Amino acid sequence: MSGILDSPDVLVALRQRKRVIKRRLDASRLQMTERASFLTGGSVQKKADRLHGIGRIVVNAFAVYRGIRLCTDIISGIRSVFTPRKRRR
Repeated sequence: MSGILDSPDVLVALRQRKRVIKRRLDASRLQMTERASFLTGGSVQKKADRLHGIGRIVVNAFAVYRGIRLCTDIISGIRSVFTPRKRRR
């Protein structure tokens, strides 16, 4: 970090440092997925995408259910306002 502060243009030095770190992270990520694929005998990325897709379906289904439930509650509330009340005998 002291090399960045000593450079004449700090922003350029920070951008270069960011690029280097990003390349290292990408290489590390690729190496980890290759090792995991070798150890498990399958593609880790496909399994992760599948689980993410299933979770998204569940969340969307729950949101649709709550939306329908809210609409039915609103409609029943409106009906109760406009329907005549039954008199007790």
